[in-house]
Amino acid sequence: MKIEEQVLSIEQMKHLQELGVDTSDASMAYYNISKEYEPDEWILGIANTVITNYILYSGFSGIQPAYTIGDLIEKLPKNIDKKRFTMSYLIAPSVGYSLSKHVMIPSQQNGLVDALYSLLCWVAENHKELMDVKK
Repeated sequence: MKIEEQVLSIEQMKHLQELGVDTSDASMAYYNISKEYEPDEWILGIANTVITNYILYSGFSGIQPAYTIGDLIEKLPKNIDKKRFTMSYLIAPSVGYSLSKHVMIPSQQNGLVDALYSLLCWVAENHKELMDVKK
């Protein structure tokens, strides 16, 4: 599986930020390497302060954190079972949905990464108390 298939998109990361999720702990980042007045050109790389400082110092446009599958697993609350949530995943795209006791999570093309993303969105929207979410 390519790394690009294991990382959330820029749009997904922006949505998490809109939900109040602190994404500063992402292990990957999209770097916008286009200069002023050029169309956006993003590359994916490891989140690293040296690279970030170089990108910003060089006049490139910006940085967007990117969660990997591992980041998503780490970000999900560890005490989710204490709230009596039983999460079971049906990740096959042909099925169309992951089932849980309390929520139906759409299963999309990237399977696991999209299922974890949907679950994190759901927790951020419905149970902020289970995670570190800006209010």
